Amino acid sequence: MSGEHSQGLLTGEFQEKSSATGRFSAIRNISWSALLHSIGHALKPEIFERRALSAAQKRPGTTAWLDGLRGVAALSVCTMHLCVYTHTNLELCYGAGIWWQKWNTSIAAWPIFRLPFTGGHFAVILFFTISGYVVPRRLISLLHEGKQAEFVEAINAAVVRRPGRLFLPVAFSTLFLAFFWHITGIVTAFPQRQSNIFTEVWAWFLDQMKFWYYYRTGFLFTYYNAHTWTIPVELRGSMNIFLWLFAVHQVRTKWRILMTVGILAHFIYASGAWYAAFFAGMLTSELDMIYTNGIPVSLPWDPIVNFFRKREMIKQGVLHVMLFVGLWLASQPSSDMHSRDEVMDCGAWNYLNKLIPDPYNDGNNTTYRWFWLFWAAWIILVTVGQIGWVKWLFETGPAQYLGRHSFALYLVHGPIIGLYSDRLFYLTGVKIPSSDDDIKRFGHLTNKWKDSSWWILPEGGPYALEPSFIFCVLMSLPVMLYVAECGTRMFDIPGVKISRWMWTKMKSL
Repeated sequence: MSGEHSQGLLTGEFQEKSSATGRFSAIRNISWSALLHSIGHALKPEIFERRALSAAQKRPGTTAWLDGLRGVAALSVCTMHLCVYTHTNLELCYGAGIWWQKWNTSIAAWPIFRLPFTGGHFAVILFFTISGYVVPRRLISLLHEGKQAEFVEAINAAVVRRPGRLFLPVAFSTLFLAFFWHITGIVTAFPQRQSNIFTEVWAWFLDQMKFWYYYRTGFLFTYYNAHTWTIPVELRGSMNIFLWLFAVHQVRTKWRILMTVGILAHFIYASGAWYAAFFAGMLTSELDMIYTNGIPVSLPWDPIVNFFRKREMIKQGVLHVMLFVGLWLASQPSSDMHSRDEVMDCGAWNYLNKLIPDPYNDGNNTTYRWFWLFWAAWIILVTVGQIGWVKWLFETGPAQYLGRHSFALYLVHGPIIGLYSDRLFYLTGVKIPSSDDDIKRFGHLTNKWKDSSWWILPEGGPYALEPSFIFCVLMSLPVMLYVAECGTRMFDIPGVKISRWMWTKMKSL
């Protein structure tokens, strides 16, 4: 998932010294005050930064709503992991059995209402769809303008810069985490660490070699952060659309779009919902540009588009119904531990389960979930961009703040749960150590706050809405957001700049 404030950074100017002598001179001239200022800037909460914005800067850009949408999706991944790590089987259907004589009847399991609690999988495929919309946008614009030479140059740059833009922040953040473990000595339930920092750095290096391998199968994540499995998918999806655009860049716009519909249909059917999401985003982006800019292209569905253009009220009514349908599909029940038939054995999902194409029945008990989540993500992308009040919500300050730090938030939330939130869960009685290793690590924390005389929060409450759990969430999210701000400055932005520098150096060879 890319933090597309990075799109501005990717297309902005990054000035570097023109000679090795100049660079070494700059390094030698670094003062302690400048170093401390840089560290202070990296650690300074954004709320203390006063930035005077012009009227033009305050006006949201054409894709600002996508930044906000991605930011809210990233936040939902955080809240989902806080929920499912402490509430067994919450992802199952409303009314499903959680354990003996206990049913999943909390409001946190209601369709649509459940998205902040269990909507992380939907958020992930929404990331892919948004990337498909944003990443190739400039390339498509160049094709519309007939600038073939500039298109080839731009796609060359994109292919070179995209891996670093995605993988370098992961490398920086996981290396920082490895050092943090050994410097502080703070223990976590996972992963198991090495005996000293030297063997840890070597283990980290070997892990990165596997993580960066493009054709890796099985578990795609780095050992140091299990949630990074989406990053290789982001790279493959991006490369797929770069390769596709290069293959068809000499084809006329109409036929390129129709061919894109064809390959999109193939991915959807062939259990490739992840990669279909990138093509769906790209197709939506190009159609938006065509209709917005009045580009003369005749397409088979033009009569339908023209019908709704002339009937705005009907169009908005249909879009609102589609938005509801998309949110309902996004509420699909899920489980990594139960079979497909067990998970989908509830209400309308019984029937929708039968409509999932056969290739999704590949022996993996999670592949099936992505088919309907793909449709949910595409529907949400289309409807949010065309429903004014919903689009405005994602252009507001809080959503834009989340969008600026979405990539870093995604990268840091897992380690923060392991280092910080887990301890809150034990202190407040939300979790009880269930293994000998956990008792050894966290036994001294168990119920320590809960059993104190000053603890006023009552026990019980709806599943995933217990007062003690809500307290832990409210204590965790500000820490995640602050660390994400630091991560944006320390990992995300440097990754963008280094990727740009690599492309500049390659061109000069």
